[in-house]
Amino acid sequence: MGTGRRRLKLDFIRTMLRHFTQYKLLFSIFLFSIFFEVAYAVAAPLSLKYLVDEAFTPKDFQAFTIILSILLGGGFFNICASACGDYSLGKLSGEVIRKLRTELFIHLQQQSLPFYQRYRVGDLVTRFAADMASMEKVIRISCPFFLKEALSILLGLFMLFSIEWKLALAVLAGSVLMFVGPRLLQARAETANAGYKEAQERFSNTIDEMVKGHKTIKGLHQQARLRERARKQIQELFSFGLNMHMTNSLMERLPLTALLILNGIMLGFGGYLILHDDMTVGGFMAFFTLFMSVGQAASNLSFLIPNLIDSSVSFRRVGEIFDQQPGVPEAANPIELPASITSIRMERVTFGYTEETDQLRDVSLHIAAGSYTAFVGSSGSGKSTALQLLSRFYDPRQGTVAMDDYDLRTVSEASLRKLSTLVTQDTFLFNTTIRDNLLLDGVDVTDADMVEAAKQAKIHDVIASWPAGYETMIHHEGGSLSGGERQRIAIARAILRNPKLLLLDEVTSALDPATEADINQWIQQIRRHTTIISVTHRLASVVNADRIHVFKEGRIVESGTHQELLQQNGLYYSLWEKQHGFHLSQDGLHATVEVDRLAKLPFFEGIELPLLQDMASLFSTETCKEGEAIVREGEEGHKFYIIVRGKFEIVKQVPEEGDKRVAVLQDGDHFGEIALLRDIPRTATVRAMGPSVLLSVRREQFQILTNQYPQILQTLEQTLKKRI
Repeated sequence: MGTGRRRLKLDFIRTMLRHFTQYKLLFSIFLFSIFFEVAYAVAAPLSLKYLVDEAFTPKDFQAFTIILSILLGGGFFNICASACGDYSLGKLSGEVIRKLRTELFIHLQQQSLPFYQRYRVGDLVTRFAADMASMEKVIRISCPFFLKEALSILLGLFMLFSIEWKLALAVLAGSVLMFVGPRLLQARAETANAGYKEAQERFSNTIDEMVKGHKTIKGLHQQARLRERARKQIQELFSFGLNMHMTNSLMERLPLTALLILNGIMLGFGGYLILHDDMTVGGFMAFFTLFMSVGQAASNLSFLIPNLIDSSVSFRRVGEIFDQQPGVPEAANPIELPASITSIRMERVTFGYTEETDQLRDVSLHIAAGSYTAFVGSSGSGKSTALQLLSRFYDPRQGTVAMDDYDLRTVSEASLRKLSTLVTQDTFLFNTTIRDNLLLDGVDVTDADMVEAAKQAKIHDVIASWPAGYETMIHHEGGSLSGGERQRIAIARAILRNPKLLLLDEVTSALDPATEADINQWIQQIRRHTTIISVTHRLASVVNADRIHVFKEGRIVESGTHQELLQQNGLYYSLWEKQHGFHLSQDGLHATVEVDRLAKLPFFEGIELPLLQDMASLFSTETCKEGEAIVREGEEGHKFYIIVRGKFEIVKQVPEEGDKRVAVLQDGDHFGEIALLRDIPRTATVRAMGPSVLLSVRREQFQILTNQYPQILQTLEQTLKKRI
């Protein structure tokens, strides 16, 4: 522990010196001004000795005039040196802070996705706000003050020894008391400061979560849970803050107590020397005044110690960020991709987000330029991960991802981003106007181009209906808009960039059927001159793709066109059958299910079609928003659901872990069938991951039907017994 703290202090001092010495001229001027200022402050008390012994006692006016002239001249030069020192310090500290903030910001920009999965928003904001403010304080105030006071002590001790070495030695021996206390409390102070900053991080993360998820929190009525978490974290801040305050106060007060003891030692021993003619009265006056100056400097250092400890912790925390190297680094001499490419390929790619798991296993594929390719499969099959690798947000653990003959690990990021554009279902918008969100850095893009792109994305009429139009401000990274509006703006932004390679990740998941049809039509229009790779779970969106790759458990298990895959009667066929047989209105508010589709549900197996016709008529349409819970764990179950359109997460309460996602359901999946027959609590919470449409039937309606047709109930009982 002691070695670690010493290493921390050495690293802290080394870091400070490294930043200061980058500006040699300013640092030199600052050091010179401090030296002159301290030298004058130390020499001024010494003048008392000469004034009393050489001028006042013998009444020598000439000596008095010379000493006074030297004092006044030195004071004038001291004022000039102080002014130069203040200017050099202001500019030096400002340059260091500016450089640190810029380097940290750029370093964060260079990080890969795993970095942002490891550090939450509150973690990084705290480092930019609290830690950087602490560092700025020590660079602007504490460190210069420390240098000045330390130099005052060194020069003062030298002068004290020159006046009377025996008295100086006695005072120096007693001064050990001033540093014993802070030394003993240092480890406790470092722990208290680190704990307080970590508590600040946790509270910042809670605030970030509350602001970003306010709709979900209100929709699920989770205000009380968030308040309780915030209350505990605020209590943590109070406890750590009190501990830090008391420790820092002790570190400041102990040296003052020691200084009082030293005053007694000096007065007693100094009086003894005067009475025995070993010291003059003028010498004692000079010694006493200089000692008070040195003692004040030592006391000031004790006040600085808590700030320096706080700053050393901040330097360490910011240093941890600087130590994080990008997981997807750019090559030392990156290659510029050509303006157009002829092919994209993955060769025997294996990849996992952690060392323990693989999301992709030995995947190989080839995509010709100008083609429309789709990745499909169930949730967690690896299709979105493959798109992440093609976007080079990650590098494969094994194998190669290449465009033409260029391994993506060797190409420049700028040329890759210029060539390709990724549009995801998690749309992020900047907190600025709609216009700025669309244009970004498009210097050659006109307003006419912007409007045309918005029209193609079916968002222009919506924007035009707003009072400020394209000057409408976006708030909360797009939280002020609906999911569909955010998605269409992201698509319009991609259209404006006119990429040669367009990567789409579930881009129609938040759109109504009519808008989805329009976007699919737009894809058909641009496919002639743009390479398109689309990830989707909605197979109806990719029936016209040139090639469809079906993923399962991280592997490509089938490939071909829509018709070819249906003829194979494999996984794609089963996925198509699961999603087929529903009819949804253009506005997405009304849905129906075909009898043939109901007959494919395992618990309706063997029931005659006329009876299922009556069953189909019982279903009603339900719509839900992102974050809305359809059923909650522990509640009574009284409905059966079929997902017509959307995605849902299945969440269970795990002791000591809280909510844990155990599965994801998509178009065509169903849940809650036991509720038709059994009056038992729900075993999990089902929550919408985006705007969704379901068909549901209540147990009461179903019981009316089974009373009329008892064979339905008998068949269901037998089927469910087999499943249970």
